[in-house]
Amino acid sequence: MKFYSSFSFLLNRFSNKNFYLQLFLYSFLIFFISCSSVKRIYDDTASDNYDSFYVRVLVNERPGNLSLIVKDKLYLSNESEIIAEVKSGNNLNFSSVNENIKLQIADKTFTAGVFWIESAADNKIIVIDEKKYRGKLRVFNLNNEIKIVNELRLEDYVKGVMTREMPVGKGNDNYNALKAFSICIRTYAFNRIAQKRDSFDLYPDTRDQVYGGVVSETDFTNQIVDETAGQILSFDGKPAQVFYHSTCGGFTEDVQNVFNSEQVPYLISIKDGLDPFCKVSPRYEWTEKYSESLFINRLFNSGLLKNSDYSIQDISVDSRFESGRVNELKINLINTDGQIKNISLFSNNIRSIIKTSDGSSILRSTMFNITLDSNKNVLINGKGFGHGVGMCQWGAIGQSKQGISYKDILNHYYPGTEIILIDDKF
Repeated sequence: MKFYSSFSFLLNRFSNKNFYLQLFLYSFLIFFISCSSVKRIYDDTASDNYDSFYVRVLVNERPGNLSLIVKDKLYLSNESEIIAEVKSGNNLNFSSVNENIKLQIADKTFTAGVFWIESAADNKIIVIDEKKYRGKLRVFNLNNEIKIVNELRLEDYVKGVMTREMPVGKGNDNYNALKAFSICIRTYAFNRIAQKRDSFDLYPDTRDQVYGGVVSETDFTNQIVDETAGQILSFDGKPAQVFYHSTCGGFTEDVQNVFNSEQVPYLISIKDGLDPFCKVSPRYEWTEKYSESLFINRLFNSGLLKNSDYSIQDISVDSRFESGRVNELKINLINTDGQIKNISLFSNNIRSIIKTSDGSSILRSTMFNITLDSNKNVLINGKGFGHGVGMCQWGAIGQSKQGISYKDILNHYYPGTEIILIDDKF
């Protein structure tokens, strides 16, 4: 490893001929970075407004200590200056110290409120812990947790989500679906940026959108993102709320029926074609089977029963939404003392309580029929995958295969919205 002080770093980086001019520019840049907001840190001469928008993704966090393995050379900075060039093969060992963060690299120790990591390679891609990121990494201590946030251009973030959230397909079959989806990703992220959270904008998983960095990119999907660059969905002159899911099963769902929110004019239940577009989905139809004891244990583990000494007397759907999804599921039980217990499960909460029979995930959807067989096994025959609000991804794929444009796909799932370019007025 080769370390540099600020001065010696300059001596090595700048030619003698232009040293004083570049020294002035370097000093100005460091001052500019240390005093600027996230957006201004990366601001450049891009002619389009959307190109100056940046997103902050929480890509790692660990209580107390966190170690990273450097896979390609990088620059390390504190709040005000570049403090080291770190070569491949070195370990970055971070630990929390009061409100600051300590960094140990071999026999060198640094302490700061925040550290910045950026690539020293020509391609400007950070390679660390077998992962690759564009932009920069910000490492800081928050409540004695080491957090790493990837700060990068909004367009690069969209590229890192595309293949993690949507099947790419073969050839151009999914082209228009992916094009529509790129706009959904960007709109969702733009709304998170607008919330102006203190430390980061987005989680890298299903709490927001699944983000995989550079390794998730393909030339095909990157081209699609470039073709829709800066485009978001809007309604009544404002960025639209965007939800999406895998497979609607024939009908999407009203947002208020799933998330207990106010009614949103464009997040309503719609029929997914005369012959459902999402029939191409491998999750269009499915079944689950539970033994009586397993089903009762799911209720017990969710805190709905004080013990599992019950048997099922009856189970039925009490009401449905217009889409066909279950609104209320009624379960009648009796315990060993003959006491009756009636339980009602509602809407999307049903999925997290019942789960799949193997317990690997929540129930695929609430569009199902449920019965008891002669051995008191609980049988569920369902359609679709996900909450059902907004764009049906496999429905979009089905439309794309039929040659339907990305604009028509978006209008189908978000009626009344329009595509606009991001503008600074937002």
